[in-house]
Amino acid sequence: MYREIIIPTEKKHSIELPPSLYGKKVEVIAFEIESEKKVQGKKKKFLDDIEAIPDFPSIEQIRKEGWPEKW
Repeated sequence: MYREIIIPTEKKHSIELPPSLYGKKVEVIAFEIESEKKVQGKKKKFLDDIEAIPDFPSIEQIRKEGWPEKW
């Protein structure tokens, strides 16, 4: 794998590939990287995006009611 981050100043650009990629089929993908200022406001943890399942029992309920036997 080869990764290069550039800030384009013109319409056309060229990149220098390492010799290990010569003669091989490669894929080039271009997309905008969010700036650090934008990312700082979005510092969320992975689990923040996951909603709780309302009908799933809580840990306390599982311990109290013997979850493996009941569910």
